[in-house]
Amino acid sequence: MQDGAPPHIATPVKQLSNLHFGNDRIIIQHFPTAWSPRSPDLNPCDFWLWGYLKDVMYGGPIANIPELKNSIAQHIHNITTETLRSVVEYAVLRFQLIEENGGQHIKHFLSKSNPTSSS
Repeated sequence: MQDGAPPHIATPVKQLSNLHFGNDRIIIQHFPTAWSPRSPDLNPCDFWLWGYLKDVMYGGPIANIPELKNSIAQHIHNITTETLRSVVEYAVLRFQLIEENGGQHIKHFLSKSNPTSSS
């Protein structure tokens, strides 16, 4: 979900999710657990990917837009399975911190150095 827009989910999918995971574990509109709108704490692209790409892209000059696009695609393609596993583990930590703090922002709980920043 982005910018507070509701997720696109069909009723049969909601029913199946409820059956398998329980009503209290589903984070979508019209369920007891509300999704936090515009929450970078919950989005790996916000808390990891964009910073990673900035780090690797500022390593040298880019001549034109096609070269920039190609370089971005190549860097994304080169992300290792180990790095992605680390990002997921870090996301789980963030989710736990958010839960422990009643859904509040957790920026002040996290260290400045993201353990997934080096690839």
